[in-house]
Amino acid sequence: MGLLVFILMLVVPAVFAVVIHSYLRHGDMSGRRKMVFFVVYAVLINLICFTVSWIRGVKGFDYTNMTLSYKLKYLGLGCVLGFIVPFVVCLATEDVITLGGFKRYIARFIGDLRKYLPYAMWSAKADLGAEVASSFLNWMWWLIEPVCMMLIYTFIFGFVFKAKEDYFPIFVFTGITMWGFFSRTINGSVNTVRVGKGIITKIYMPKYILLLSKMFVNTFKMMISFGVIVIMMAVYRVPVSLNLLWVIPILMILFLFTFGVGSIMMHYGVYVNDLGYITGIVLQMLMYLSGVFYSVSNRIPEPFGDILERFNPVACIMSSLRSALLYRSTPMLGLLAVWTLLSVILIALGVFTIYSNENSYVKVI
Repeated sequence: MGLLVFILMLVVPAVFAVVIHSYLRHGDMSGRRKMVFFVVYAVLINLICFTVSWIRGVKGFDYTNMTLSYKLKYLGLGCVLGFIVPFVVCLATEDVITLGGFKRYIARFIGDLRKYLPYAMWSAKADLGAEVASSFLNWMWWLIEPVCMMLIYTFIFGFVFKAKEDYFPIFVFTGITMWGFFSRTINGSVNTVRVGKGIITKIYMPKYILLLSKMFVNTFKMMISFGVIVIMMAVYRVPVSLNLLWVIPILMILFLFTFGVGSIMMHYGVYVNDLGYITGIVLQMLMYLSGVFYSVSNRIPEPFGDILERFNPVACIMSSLRSALLYRSTPMLGLLAVWTLLSVILIALGVFTIYSNENSYVKVI
C-alpha cells in the first residue's frame, strides 16, 4: 500500500500537468508527444517538490520511512504545481502559445469587461427584482432562508452532535452563507448558456458576462447575510481585531475561485446535458468535506483534517475567513496566495475556452 501511494504521488501530478498542457493545445497532441511531456513534467514537478521538502528539513527520499501525511502533502503540492507549470512549459515549447497571445487575450478580456459589465449589473438588478416581485415577504426571503438553515444546523450539530466550536451559531451561519454563494453559482453556471439562449442568439456578448450577472445576484444575497452576521457578532459580543480587515480580500478570493470554476463548468454544460446532475452530486459531497458545519482540521483525524483544509480551496477560504472574523487570528496567507494564483489560472483557462468555442454555442443549443 505504501509503495502504491508513493508511485501515485510521483505520477499523478505529471498526468494532471499533461492534461492541462493538452487543454491549452485544444487537444492537438499526439500520443508520443504526450509521453515526452509526461516525462518532462514528472521530472520538473518532482524536482520542485523534492526541493521544497529539502528546504523544510526532509533530507531523504526513502518511501518506506515516509509518513502518510508527508505523502499526501507531497501529492497535493504536486497537483497544485500540475496546474501552474504547464503554462510556463507551453510558453517555452509551443509555437502556437506565446506571451503575446496571452497579452491579447488579457486585453480582450479587460476590454469586454469594461464594455459589458454595466449590462451584467443591470441584469443582476432585474433578476433580483423579478425574484421577489410576486412574493408576499419580498426581499425578506433572502434573510429567512439562511437564518432558518442556520437554526436547523445549529440544533443538529450543536445539540445533537455536541459541536464545541466557539460562537457556533455564527460559525455555522458563516459557512452556510459562503457555501450558498459557491454552490448556487456553480450549479447555475452549468445551464447559464442554455438559459440565456434568448439573448446570445440575438446579439454578441462574451458568454461569461451571463455568469457574472448571476454571480452579482448571489453576491448581493451573500452581503445581506453578512449584515446579519455583523448583528449576531454584536449580540454574542464577539471580540474583534485588525485581522477583521482580511475578510474582504478573502471574499474576493472566493469570488475569483468561483468565477474560474463556473466559467469552465459553463462551457462544458453546453455540450454535456447530464452535467447538472453530476455537479449536484459532487457539490453535495464537497459540502460535507468543506467544513460548513464543523471545523475540518479539528474534527477529522490527523493527518487528513489538516490536509483537507489546506488542499480543499473552499475549506481553506472558509476556515481563513472564520479565523479572521471570529477568532482574531491571521488567516493562512501563504495558502490563500496559492489559491489566488490558481483562481487566476482557472479564470484564464475558462475565458480562453469560452473565447475559443463561443461561436459554436448557438449551434449546439
